[in-house]
Amino acid sequence: MKVTQIIQGVHNSSAGPTYSVARMADELLKLGLDSSILTLGQPPLNWPHIAPLKLHSGRLENLLGISPSLMRELRNMSYSPSILHGHSVWRLINLFPLFLKKNPEAKVICSPRGALSSWSMQYKKLVKLPFWKLLQKPALNRCNCFHVTSEQEYEDIRQLGFRTPISIVPNGIDLPDCKSTHRRRKKILYLSRINPVKGIDILLSAWESVAPEFPEWELIVAGPLDNDYALTIQALSKSRNIPRLKFFGEALGNTKNMLFSESSLFLLPSYSENFGIAVAEAFAHGVPVITTTGTPWSNITIKRCGWYIDPKQEALTTSLRDALSRPLPELHEMGLRAHQWMLEEYSWQHIATLMQDTYKWLLTGAEQPSCVHLE
Repeated sequence: MKVTQIIQGVHNSSAGPTYSVARMADELLKLGLDSSILTLGQPPLNWPHIAPLKLHSGRLENLLGISPSLMRELRNMSYSPSILHGHSVWRLINLFPLFLKKNPEAKVICSPRGALSSWSMQYKKLVKLPFWKLLQKPALNRCNCFHVTSEQEYEDIRQLGFRTPISIVPNGIDLPDCKSTHRRRKKILYLSRINPVKGIDILLSAWESVAPEFPEWELIVAGPLDNDYALTIQALSKSRNIPRLKFFGEALGNTKNMLFSESSLFLLPSYSENFGIAVAEAFAHGVPVITTTGTPWSNITIKRCGWYIDPKQEALTTSLRDALSRPLPELHEMGLRAHQWMLEEYSWQHIATLMQDTYKWLLTGAEQPSCVHLE
């Protein structure tokens, strides 16, 4: 079975979709599928994956994010039975179903990657609305199936009126050894994009409130600092003289692993997430998490490995105070439970098998897997 993952770009190695799409492609290849990635732009500085990567790069691709040659390639591919799996929306590349032949032999699946949540649909609504009506919605109507990573994202799509089948398959996660505790410090880690949707505003205010009570703790904010919002947030924190707050910058590879291994608590106070790969990474490294109801991690409380709160400053302040009042060994035990949870339910081999079952059902009419929902 030939499966092609279509993504806007892979130059940002720290982006969640770059990691999850590439790892999925790798695992599908290991399962014996003809798995590859088709993308635009420049190659990343480091590409540790085994799935073939084909880039369409040029002046038009770099300026507009569109590639006539890529669209021609996808149209040609649509004449043969295969899977064309697109990721995200709101970009010109995500309109590729409109360029395929009618009733193609290939099956088209779309992963919105959280971009169809109610928060996202309202963000910059005046700009998105005409694009949605004229182009993006018609393109999604030509998909044979949606792929989402959570029940919450499933509900978002159904609320938009789509009756297309939906496969609920979470992202997988790499699992390091997290038994050693000698490097754990009184460090709180935020590691993600520095973007309005991530709740950085309430994070800084909550930390400002509790920091004087816990002078041995520090907050590390790790994420790219090369955008206007990140610069604004840094200036704001400096003007307010928020104590023991460090903007680390982008963290990749061993540097990212080092930050997780040294931290005793992780924060992701997002207003909206389709999955929240950073939460899974923290759990995989044995770090308990405070995150919000804007993410799909409601089982945190059942698994006893963190706090699941409303995306509000008051709730974050309260949970932070609770977490920091606990001894480090207790936080470590919470982290070990989280690591075991990831091991049992989020290994890449297990996740890739679910995705493979979805593809087989679409392409060959095999038995409908339990992860696929028709209602």
